Amino acid sequence: MKNINRKTIAVAISALTFSVTSFAQLEEVLVSAQKREQSLQDVPIAISAVSGELLEQTGVNTITEIIPMVPGLSGADYGLATNSWAIRGIGSNDWTIGSEPSVGVFVDDGYVGRNIFATSNFFDINRIEVVKGPQGTLFGRNAAAGAISLITNQPGDENEWRLGVAVGDEGQQRYEVVGNWAVSDTFALRLAYQHQEWDGMWTEILSGEDMYTESDVIRVSARWDISDNLEALIKFNHGKAETNYTSAVNIPTNLAQPGVEYPDRYAINQPNYEQNEDDGFGLRLTWGISDSLTLVSITDVRSGENDYFEDLDGTANDVAIDEALFGVPGGYLGGLDIPVGLGAEADTFYQEFRLSGSADSIDWFAGVSYYSEELENTRWEVDYVATALGFPIGGNRIASDADNTSYGIYGDFTWQATDRLAVTAGLRWSADDKDWCTNTIQDDFYDMGGPTAGPVCDEEEWDELTSRLIAQYNFGEDTMLFASVAQGYKGGGFNTSVADLDGDGIADTVVPFDPETSIAYELGLKSTLLDGRMQVNGSVYFTDYESLQVQIFGFDTGLQIRDAGDAETTGFEAELMFAATDNLTLMANYAYVDTEIVSGPLNGQTLAYAPEDTFSLGANFEHRFLGGSLNWFAIYNYTGEFFHDIDNLNEESSYGIVNAKVTYTPGSERWDLAFAVDNLTDEDYATLRADFGWGPQLHWGYKRLMRAEFNLYF
Repeated sequence: MKNINRKTIAVAISALTFSVTSFAQLEEVLVSAQKREQSLQDVPIAISAVSGELLEQTGVNTITEIIPMVPGLSGADYGLATNSWAIRGIGSNDWTIGSEPSVGVFVDDGYVGRNIFATSNFFDINRIEVVKGPQGTLFGRNAAAGAISLITNQPGDENEWRLGVAVGDEGQQRYEVVGNWAVSDTFALRLAYQHQEWDGMWTEILSGEDMYTESDVIRVSARWDISDNLEALIKFNHGKAETNYTSAVNIPTNLAQPGVEYPDRYAINQPNYEQNEDDGFGLRLTWGISDSLTLVSITDVRSGENDYFEDLDGTANDVAIDEALFGVPGGYLGGLDIPVGLGAEADTFYQEFRLSGSADSIDWFAGVSYYSEELENTRWEVDYVATALGFPIGGNRIASDADNTSYGIYGDFTWQATDRLAVTAGLRWSADDKDWCTNTIQDDFYDMGGPTAGPVCDEEEWDELTSRLIAQYNFGEDTMLFASVAQGYKGGGFNTSVADLDGDGIADTVVPFDPETSIAYELGLKSTLLDGRMQVNGSVYFTDYESLQVQIFGFDTGLQIRDAGDAETTGFEAELMFAATDNLTLMANYAYVDTEIVSGPLNGQTLAYAPEDTFSLGANFEHRFLGGSLNWFAIYNYTGEFFHDIDNLNEESSYGIVNAKVTYTPGSERWDLAFAVDNLTDEDYATLRADFGWGPQLHWGYKRLMRAEFNLYF
């Protein structure tokens, strides 16, 4: 199968990610970030596109793992369904059902509103597009910092199969089956299945148990050309994953174990436990009404469930877990176990109708969208008098549910004013309606509001107008300058914990928080040089955020979403790709960002997960070998110093990661064999550092991992 991991992989990073059939000239990359198919070099916005070939080449499996490849993208990995992504220093996660993300995630144009659905979306991917800056017009709510769009491989016109297996150290195993059936000239099916497991790179010190992860993903899709002008794309996906590793705890100063020192990578008081399961159904109808008018309908339905337990105290004390009550394997989880998101369930529905057309010098599209979600969350918290003693004296059980609906009406047009000048303008109205109820069932040792007499409920409505304006000037066919101003909108919400604001010992108030808005000013350049052998892109920007939503932990409040005031981000990004010879392609990118909260109680603080400097250097070299071809690929990714928290207490030192892969393909192209290594220099770094008062909590990044891969094609 030639279009599944078969072509010579010569791809650039982010916006310079290209599939290259001849290194003498870079091929055009098509993207759909503006709701229509365009050449990447013609799109007057900052966008990065990571190809499916590069994903295969680097062995990444999650959105978090593409962060080093995309300038301006950062984030953290907390577990299966608790990841956080930031664009140009702004981001958040949805730890609680009352919060909202700042970076919108879309799969085949369907909005994915919750990380709980992240399991099954990262396999058999055609490309990932990262759109930077506020995207309130094109993508709607919760794209105040930008959007990440995953485009899966669609059913094609050829019958082809691929069987793949990969094995490596630390118990790495991966098995894949990808098939495409061209049933007829008008109907095609595609199947993609992947199983992954590994023993993990850490061992729990007290029990000696390995930290494992295991997952299964299956996606089935069908393309039906109903008529000459009507096409249907149907898809279904199912994903399931579980792990007993969510974090490691470093406690060199913990009173429970004084003077104990541990190796650089370790786990204390594990295993934790997390499992995630999700299902999705999508239907896309494309109707060519005429040569100049097209109607698109996008329907996306998802359901998911997540169970999550986390040990936070760093001691050897255990708490018995009731299998019947919690629905997870019974036994003991160590220490101060706080099941965050225990029994979390989400059901979502997304519908969009989009009409596009052209007339003379104007291209336009307009649409309406509807999104609804039903969310349930039960969180258990167990407290201790002292971690050294390790026995529970109280706890609380917080049960919450939410019904959220969102509406959007938008329009956008591009006017080709002259042969060189084009102007784009867009406007969108977004509205949110949220119903929220929460109930603290048992008193908490730290008196976080005390018990409630019953469910405490509230309802809020918000709406916002967002717009964009872009001027694009072409200096000939190969160089384009653009200037833009764009707005973004992130919905408001409710905090999970009920508050006792009047001091009577009874929690009786749900604490809402206001929406977050943003406006960005950007100047960018895109150019193709040396007869198509080199591409150089860059942009500078300034973004102003109002009512920035941040997550803050306090012993008296728990994890809360707060209004941090206003924030500003200023930055610069540059990207280059160069086909140096017929066999060698070089690639590079650099991003600088300066972030600061400029008002409110956190005035002067730097935003979390916003390294000031990041860059990548990569090379791809291919040559003939033993009647076939040998492809060498290597990339170095640098991440500068950054803070893991908004309080700027937990700092991560700068680090660099080297990934490499060599692939042999015989002349028949019926199979290939590869050897890959991630984190070649075995660099130490953490994707999470936090301190909740009982010792630092860490989530380590991957250490050096090696694997062999074999693919067979039919």
